[in-house]
Amino acid sequence: MFSACTSSPVVETVTTDAGRESALPPGAKPLAVETNLPPPDPDIETAGDRIAEAITYLNTRRRDRREVALRALNRAETSINHALRSNSHDENVRNALHAALKDLDTAERAVQHNAPEAVKQLASINKNLDKISP
Repeated sequence: MFSACTSSPVVETVTTDAGRESALPPGAKPLAVETNLPPPDPDIETAGDRIAEAITYLNTRRRDRREVALRALNRAETSINHALRSNSHDENVRNALHAALKDLDTAERAVQHNAPEAVKQLASINKNLDKISP
């Protein structure tokens, strides 16, 4: 009856090719690829990082998770406002940043009310920030 509980653990052995130094075949050289992407805006990147931080806090079991998530969202809002104050963005980017601020305000209210859709809203905002190219 209890034999399944007392069985010995399974031991797995993994072997690797210790003589192989690289995942590339012999004689192959890695390619250096130049990207044509514009440099990322540090304020937009920081805002995305703060939103991800808030999502992480909301997914924990900490007692103060809402408070620390709201502080992270406040810092995200500050970063977006800083990006808007710099005049280096075109009209499309500025419109996207304004939309992100509006969505962030809605998500903050959801966090304050402990709404279950708050994390989904924040993930959507973060995804939209990733699409913004300066």
